[in-house]
Amino acid sequence: MIEMQTLGVPNTQPKFSLLIDDSQTLTYLELFKKAATLALIDVQTLSASNYQEFRNVFVAQTKAVSEPQFEEIVSLVDFIPGATTSQLMVALGTISKKNGLGGITALVAYTVPGAMILTILGYCYGKYPDPRDLNILVFLAIQGIKSSTVALILQLLISMTAKSINNKMHIALSVLSAALFVAYQQPYVLILTMMMGGIITIMVEYDAENTIGRRTFVKEYSATPAVINDPKLINKKNSHKISQLFGNKSFHLYSVILLLLLYLNSQYQSMILDLSLSFYNIGTFMIGGTPITLPFMYAETVLNPLYINADAFWLGFGLAAALPGPYLNFAIFLGTHSMGIYGGVCCWVAIFVPSVLQIWGLLPHWSNFRKNTYLAKFKEGVICVAIGFLATAVYYGWVEACKYDLSTATVISFLSLVYVSLLNFNSPAVLTLGAALFIIRYLALWYYRELDPVIF
Repeated sequence: MIEMQTLGVPNTQPKFSLLIDDSQTLTYLELFKKAATLALIDVQTLSASNYQEFRNVFVAQTKAVSEPQFEEIVSLVDFIPGATTSQLMVALGTISKKNGLGGITALVAYTVPGAMILTILGYCYGKYPDPRDLNILVFLAIQGIKSSTVALILQLLISMTAKSINNKMHIALSVLSAALFVAYQQPYVLILTMMMGGIITIMVEYDAENTIGRRTFVKEYSATPAVINDPKLINKKNSHKISQLFGNKSFHLYSVILLLLLYLNSQYQSMILDLSLSFYNIGTFMIGGTPITLPFMYAETVLNPLYINADAFWLGFGLAAALPGPYLNFAIFLGTHSMGIYGGVCCWVAIFVPSVLQIWGLLPHWSNFRKNTYLAKFKEGVICVAIGFLATAVYYGWVEACKYDLSTATVISFLSLVYVSLLNFNSPAVLTLGAALFIIRYLALWYYRELDPVIF
C-alpha cells in the first residue's frame, strides 16, 4: 500500500515519522538494555533460526513490535544486501522507538561492546608486526585460535551450501567462482562475478510456461483513495513500514556519502580514505549475509600488503566470533591494527552505514518487489557465487593457520568443526579449546618428551 497525500494539504505527521500501529514505545534506556542483551547471544550462523531470540525480546517481552511487523522485517533483511542481524536490530529499534534514532541506539548497543574490546586488542596486536615477538604462550594461543577459526568459517560454508545449493547449475556457479577468485584476486572481479551469477541464474531458470513465467511479474495494483484522513487506518495498513520520505532520504544520504568518499579519495592520498571507501563498498554488496564479506575483505586488505597481514586478518575474525555483537565488528580490529584507533573507527563506521541506510531505504518499498521472481532468482545466483568465494577463503584461512605447524593446526581445525557442528559448542568455547589444545601440544613436547619443536 502506498502512502497517499493530497497536494496542498499540509502533512500532519512529522517528516521522519514511522507508520506504526498501536504497539508500545520503548524508552531509549530500555531499548539499549534489550539490544545489549541480544549482543551476548552467540550467533554461529546467520540463519532464520537465530531470529527467535529477537522475536522473544521485541515481540513477546516488550511488545514493541507486532508479529506481522517482525515477519516483514525478517523477510526483507534475508533478501537485501547488508549485515543481516545488524539490519534486523536497526529495523526493530526504529520501530520500537518510532524514529530513526531508535535504530541507531539499538545498533550501538548491539555492536559497540564487542567493538571496543576488538579495538583494544587490535591496537595492542598492532604493536607487534611479527607475531613471533609475542610471549610464547600468547603466540601459541593465537595459532590455536586461527585453527579453530577455520572450522567456524567452514561450518558457515556448510550451512550456506546445504541451504542454497539445489541443482547442478548452482554447483557449477560455485566451482567457477572459486576458480576465478584464485585466478583474479581483485574486488571488482568478485563483484562482477556475483552480478553475472545472478544474471545467468535468471536466464537459465526462466520458463515462460511455468511458475517463473511472465505472469509472475505482472504487478497487481489495488485501488487506493487519493485522500485518507484517518491516520490510524494508514498505520494499520502499513504497520511494518517506515515513511517513504524517510526511506528516500536514506537513499539520498547513501549516495551523498559514496560520492563524498569517491571525491576525497581522488583528491587525497590516504590509507584511511582508501580503506573506508573499500569497506563502504563491501557493506553495499554484502549479499547473503556477513560471511560473504570475508572474501571481499580478504581481497581488499590481505592481498594489499600495505594494509594488513593474513595472520591478523584471521585472528580478528576469530576474536569477533567469540565476542558480543556481529562478525562485522572485526572491521574495527583490522583498521586499528593497520592505522590506529582513528582508522579502525572509520572502517567500522564505513562498513555498517550502508546496511543501516539500506534497511531504512528499502523497507517502505518492500511490498512493491518482495514477490518479484526475477530478484529472487538473481539473489540465488549471487549467493551460489558467494559460496564459491567463501570456500576459497576457507582454503586461504587453513593455509595461514598451518603456516607454523601443519599437522597440529589441521587436527585442531577438525576437532573444532566437530565441536561446533556435532556437539553444538558456541564460538567462544571452540576458540578457547583451540588455543588450549595448541598450547598443550607444545608444552607436552617441551616438558614431557623433551623435544624442542621449531615453529619460529
